[in-house]
Amino acid sequence: MMVLWWADKHDNDQSRSIMMTAPPYAKDVMTGVFATRAEYRPNPIAMTTCKILEADEKNGTLQIADIDAYDGTPIVDLKAYYPVCDRVKDPRIPAWLSDWPEWMPERGIGL
Repeated sequence: MMVLWWADKHDNDQSRSIMMTAPPYAKDVMTGVFATRAEYRPNPIAMTTCKILEADEKNGTLQIADIDAYDGTPIVDLKAYYPVCDRVKDPRIPAWLSDWPEWMPERGIGL
């Protein structure tokens, strides 16, 4: 599931004008904001690909794993994840991210 969300805590003129950033996870690196997952950006729409842990059709809720948003963040849309369309064959990441794990551990969050 791809979750599109509104970074409402950064929906202001100051956050929308940031074009360069020093990512907190990359010591001594300065990069363009579009090379990061920063929630401050000219248009504060963000996306996280999450695993659906549980769907409750009766109550219209989902429990997902690992969205990188604050509790209470407005959800803009949900999109199905299709590997044939959405995955990247042989992705490349910058050297300053090379120490990141291939997979993050899952934890459940309700929507």
